[in-house]
Amino acid sequence: MAFIRWRGRCAQLLTTVYVGGRSKQVMLTNLPGFSIAEDTKHYVAEKFPDILVDWLTITRSLAEGPPRILKEKTPTEHLDMAIVEQSLLKWASEAKVANHAQRLYDAAGVLTEWRAKFYRENESVV
Repeated sequence: MAFIRWRGRCAQLLTTVYVGGRSKQVMLTNLPGFSIAEDTKHYVAEKFPDILVDWLTITRSLAEGPPRILKEKTPTEHLDMAIVEQSLLKWASEAKVANHAQRLYDAAGVLTEWRAKFYRENESVV
């Protein structure tokens, strides 16, 4: 099962594998930004087909932001917004009408922008 590890303000998607009875962490990819691109999901699925990734859990973990960086705790609604963003992006990529796709992309962008604004306004100077 994959999970997020924070290195300062950078998120990494990792998994633990066992080799010769010993555990070893393997980095699947870096997760820059406030959302996970479909290309990133496809890359991980292709490169690591045997690794289970619960993208909804990963999306919520990413939306929480790094520990001890924010002055205020990330609101629960922002975690839900991140899930909605992922759905909007997926639906946009599947839309048959270009105008509909653009509206879905725009809506996802608004939610991402709101979350990013909260993050920037509450980021502690370290």
